[in-house]
Amino acid sequence: MFAKKILTGAVAALLVLPMAGCSLFSTPDTHEPAELQDFKELVAAKVSWTADVGENSGYLVPVVTENAVYAAGEDRLYRLDPTNGQKVWEVEAGGRITAGVGTDGMHLALVTDKGEVEVYDAEGRFQWHAPLSAKTQVAPLVGQNLVVVKTADTRITAFDLITGERRWHYQGQAPALTLQAYNQLSWSPAGVLSGQANGRLLALNLDGKPVFDAVIGQAKGITEVERLIDVVGRPWVDQQLMCAAAFQGQLVCMNSMNGQLAWTAEVDAVTGPVADSQLVYVVDDQSYVHAFNRANGREAWVNRDLQYRTVSAPIRIGATIAVADYEGYITMMNPSNGQVIARTRVDGAVRAPAAQFGYGAVFQTVDGEVAYVLQEPLED
Repeated sequence: MFAKKILTGAVAALLVLPMAGCSLFSTPDTHEPAELQDFKELVAAKVSWTADVGENSGYLVPVVTENAVYAAGEDRLYRLDPTNGQKVWEVEAGGRITAGVGTDGMHLALVTDKGEVEVYDAEGRFQWHAPLSAKTQVAPLVGQNLVVVKTADTRITAFDLITGERRWHYQGQAPALTLQAYNQLSWSPAGVLSGQANGRLLALNLDGKPVFDAVIGQAKGITEVERLIDVVGRPWVDQQLMCAAAFQGQLVCMNSMNGQLAWTAEVDAVTGPVADSQLVYVVDDQSYVHAFNRANGREAWVNRDLQYRTVSAPIRIGATIAVADYEGYITMMNPSNGQVIARTRVDGAVRAPAAQFGYGAVFQTVDGEVAYVLQEPLED
């Protein structure tokens, strides 16, 4: 099987934030991705449908509503029929799309390379646009009559969903060095949750005021690289738990109602956590998939089969837990023990999280393929 040298997980690119002589550079430390191993197939992994929406940076995420799948690529926004992937409509944005799609089911938001947020209705009709203080690859958060955007200068800005008027902004602290990894805002009972580049999880209420600022990881070491402590991925929130993970930090889970610490676990995460009724899953910088008991944080299992394959955030597909990798392979595992039980492939690397849809998930690749993947019984 083809294998090539790639940079370690999410540390493939490190970005110096705007300072004198800013630059983009890569770590010289490379590792050989693991070859995919044979396994006993216990279920079937099926690609139900695919659609082409155009190439992207890998940080664009599809979103699913009751009757639509929305996806963006290049300079276009698409609505897809969730039953077959057929394009219902497409609209041209005001520039190349760098972040999106965010939705509340009735409005869609994205960000272009011109540093503007654009909002459309569910039928693709343009509503408004507004300038941002910097560019971003973080999908806008839509809801509560707001469009909330986090930009590369660590500013979080909220706009009125209907008028586009700026309602408030919050300015975070910018460290000298941050990780170029997928990041996403999320809603919580406290308001807007945002993982910060200083290893903290920030909650802002609907007026932009801080509700809490929880430590997810603390910087260690001497060099700027050693002290990278970014909170990565999307914070996980359900009725019981609120969890976040930091690179070179830890996985922290709190009570979602009162913020009381539930447990912590040491892991160098490169994806945000995902939970089900029993376990919390996260991927580390070696592409190991970890599962922790959601009641007490004890590690239930670790799958090391996909080492250095730049694995995406886990997602539930049917009765399995699935991840995708840099070659487009989607690997399904038994959630009780982490054993590989099925595999399929899509066209291109998957870097951003998939979107849950029914008993399956919708993945988007850097080459522009949107694919709906299901788990089915094996044929006799």
